[in-house]
Amino acid sequence: MLAETDLDQTSAEKDHSAKEEVSSDLSADFAFKMVNAVKSMNQGEISYYELVNSFSLADELKCLYLLVKALPYDPIIPIYPETPFLFFKGVPVPRAFDLSDERARDIENFMKGQNSEYYADLRLHDLDSNYLDAYESAIRIYNDLLDKTRRSYQENVKIAKSQVFEVSAVLVCLFVIIITLIGIT
Repeated sequence: MLAETDLDQTSAEKDHSAKEEVSSDLSADFAFKMVNAVKSMNQGEISYYELVNSFSLADELKCLYLLVKALPYDPIIPIYPETPFLFFKGVPVPRAFDLSDERARDIENFMKGQNSEYYADLRLHDLDSNYLDAYESAIRIYNDLLDKTRRSYQENVKIAKSQVFEVSAVLVCLFVIIITLIGIT
């Protein structure tokens, strides 16, 4: 009898563990869906109307609403010309994370206009645990991707600036040589 009870407990623990794993996978999938949707909107592939309408469940919309409010606005500041000038190349600013304060307000107002009762006094602790996990994962994923993109942009700017310095040094040397040759003759 004791072995049968142990077997039932082990079976119940396995079922609970399997449910948690499926729930964790769904949270991760939803987190990636939110991050990819926001990135697509930032790149101009979809509008914020399409962003909001790509989520249908009330809990999904609440999670998206809180995510948009929590994301950093204008996180990559342009520090080098984007368009080529003279014979130097430009360095485009990555747009995937270019969420502005104005666009975030537009999203929030659009969402409130559709279902204002969802968002009245909405707090993180109001989310279901799966959606809270998805929210936390989405924030972490978004910020990690943002950091990698920012570092890549800064490296590209360093390379472009070094090209400007190298070409400038060559031009100064050529100018000095030409002046010297003119002076000798």
